[in-house]
Amino acid sequence: MHSFSFTWLFKRVIIFFGILAIAQSCVEPIQDPVPSFSNADFDPQEATMVCWNFQYQEIIGSLVAGISQKDNIILFYNENYHQKKQIEALLSQKNTNLKNVEFFPFKLKGDNIWIRDFGPAFTQNQKGEIETVAFEYPHHEFTDYKNFAPFFSSKMKIPFYKSALFSVGGGREVNGKGTIILIEGFEKIINPHLTKEQIEAEYRKIFHQTNFIWLKKGIPQDDFLGYGPIVDDIYGFGTNWHVDEFCRFANPKTILLAQVDPKDMKRDNFYKIIHERLEENFKILSKARDQDGKPFTIIRVPQAPVIYANGKIDSKPIVYTPVTSYLNFILTNNYVVIPAYYQKGDPEYIRRKDQEARKIFASVFNTREVKSINSSELNYKGGGLHCITLPKPKKR
Repeated sequence: MHSFSFTWLFKRVIIFFGILAIAQSCVEPIQDPVPSFSNADFDPQEATMVCWNFQYQEIIGSLVAGISQKDNIILFYNENYHQKKQIEALLSQKNTNLKNVEFFPFKLKGDNIWIRDFGPAFTQNQKGEIETVAFEYPHHEFTDYKNFAPFFSSKMKIPFYKSALFSVGGGREVNGKGTIILIEGFEKIINPHLTKEQIEAEYRKIFHQTNFIWLKKGIPQDDFLGYGPIVDDIYGFGTNWHVDEFCRFANPKTILLAQVDPKDMKRDNFYKIIHERLEENFKILSKARDQDGKPFTIIRVPQAPVIYANGKIDSKPIVYTPVTSYLNFILTNNYVVIPAYYQKGDPEYIRRKDQEARKIFASVFNTREVKSINSSELNYKGGGLHCITLPKPKKR
């Protein structure tokens, strides 16, 4: 069992309380006669963008090495902390195809790897014209990273719009055709002075979304630690409900949703709480319609094994649950990279879960090769594989 001490609560996973009121004005986007929608993860990509960090060099290095065999990588590194030559040397040891890796230096305060949340949000119209949106970034530890998206867009010479809305990539899921899935509890906690209607209005205006699906809550492992224990002395250790931990689009008409195995509920009562949350979301998604008024196909994916870890809050011992999930996966042009959890000595049912997940992903993404990476180290920090990557779309 992992052990961790929280000397203070407000690291990556506890970032939302005390946020200042949102500014009322936003940049008005140009009225483009050609419909423009935010790009989905399954759309053709120019490259997968990743931020380097020595603390997670094993996971990031394995990820970059694997993807670079067939696809492009844009590897950002903060010059305040890293040097290109050192990174290249480490990647070479993993047989990385460096010809497919573009190094991109930047300078900001803090060494932040969660590019899915602070990176630019891409939109593109049928003419292939790409723009980005820079949302406000609700992270008190890395306030300087709200400047990353404008910096990137300027360097790449991509037009961008600045929104006063607080939003992160892991908190929203789009199908690339105008439908967006949001979680009410998350959106309201980072935008406390806005109504759902006002939040929708901003996503319509600047992010070109036309159809909204609102879920109530995420899985309990992703509960905000400051809410207190979920049950007994077990705390969630998440970001207050990111949708990419349990619900993802596989294509414009297909949704992947986690599901608890009945055998797990017999093993551990905590799975019953996960089951209740997921089935509430299943009911909402079953009734939901896409931007054309048609129902979605919903494919269930196993809920990853729950991990328990020891921690402390103000010297008080607690047990917390890192957010484990097979839905926190990565799509590139040629690969689908999913988390794996089985390690030598673990119970056999964990191996079976990994195998079942691989089988489902291989079937759903049958034009891509399935790769697996143990991402539990990221889970212990409140994130996962999807959280440390961001696709740069290919121009149509």
